[in-house]
Amino acid sequence: MTRAPRSAFPELHRVFSGYLHEDVLAESGTPEAALRTFWADASRDERRRFQREVTRFLAHTAELDLDQLRALVPALGCGGIPPSRKRLAALLTAASSAPEAPP
Repeated sequence: MTRAPRSAFPELHRVFSGYLHEDVLAESGTPEAALRTFWADASRDERRRFQREVTRFLAHTAELDLDQLRALVPALGCGGIPPSRKRLAALLTAASSAPEAPP
């Protein structure tokens, strides 16, 4: 997969463009803080969709080289370029495995 249409990952697109946009550092300080804000804002269903899409996205992009991954992430609305595949995977995995908020 060299391109991931926004329609294939709508929740990732929403999170990337809404929380990991070009002003993420000014607004949240770190990408991790921005994703914690998403998690706090999100409904249980939004969190579950995000978790499913993170798993799918990481599986679909596992064979891409770093340049291809760096081109793909902004196409999904992310304002930052990941320094490495490992860093992006760790960020998304940590965010998607955060504990559920109480009902």
